[in-house]
Amino acid sequence: LLAELRFEDDRLLSCLLIGAAALILAFMMGIEQKRRNKRFQAELLRTLNMLGKWEIESRAAGVETPHRTLTFTSGTLSTGQYVARDDDAVERGDWRLNGHTLTLAATEGHSAVDGPKRNDLRLFEDGRIGLDGPGRQREIYSKRESDIVPLAHKLKQRG
Repeated sequence: LLAELRFEDDRLLSCLLIGAAALILAFMMGIEQKRRNKRFQAELLRTLNMLGKWEIESRAAGVETPHRTLTFTSGTLSTGQYVARDDDAVERGDWRLNGHTLTLAATEGHSAVDGPKRNDLRLFEDGRIGLDGPGRQREIYSKRESDIVPLAHKLKQRG
């Protein structure tokens, strides 16, 4: 009888140890997955490089597209302030990027009373994004690198 109890105790102890090891392994895998997701999100934000001026592209040949720009100013890779220009209208506010959702919360302009607007953001390639949301249905924007032409480039054209 004592040998049977010892055998049962050993089996129970073995099962508990195996179960504890499995839980620790699952916990460690979860932590590693979370780290990987954070690194991926940080790399995506660096690739997007939202800060700067973005101009709308023409939708189709012969279709009148309003001159629309989004300028993402001061902030981090995932949050900051923006200025939206739509022909003559100007809107200012705060932006936040969470995953593939770009939220624009106007503080000045005609949309300030409407509340924050969530847009689905798609990265097509470096310097080219798509936005789909209230007031920005299936729009494609290209990043404008700079308004300044480097002096070396100007001199090269002249010489």
